[in-house]
Amino acid sequence: MGGENGYPPEWHEWARECEIKYVARQMLKVPQAQRRAVHAQWVKRFPHATPERVKSVWNEVVEEERATRQRNKTQQKRHNATKTQQ
Repeated sequence: MGGENGYPPEWHEWARECEIKYVARQMLKVPQAQRRAVHAQWVKRFPHATPERVKSVWNEVVEEERATRQRNKTQQKRHNATKTQQ
């Protein structure tokens, strides 16, 4: 087996990108004024989550969050409609 810990380099790059997206999602959860502080907290754990790397995935993460929120609203409407029919 090649790579670090038996995993290929591509896997490690994918894992780092997932961690960067996680940091971006954590930053989205707080008001804009607090985002730098949240980033500073997480960059200690994930030093590869530089501001530039977070910016590179930011729009994708925002779209994923919007889609998730929209999906949850739709499911809630269906649930409420089912509840009223019972």
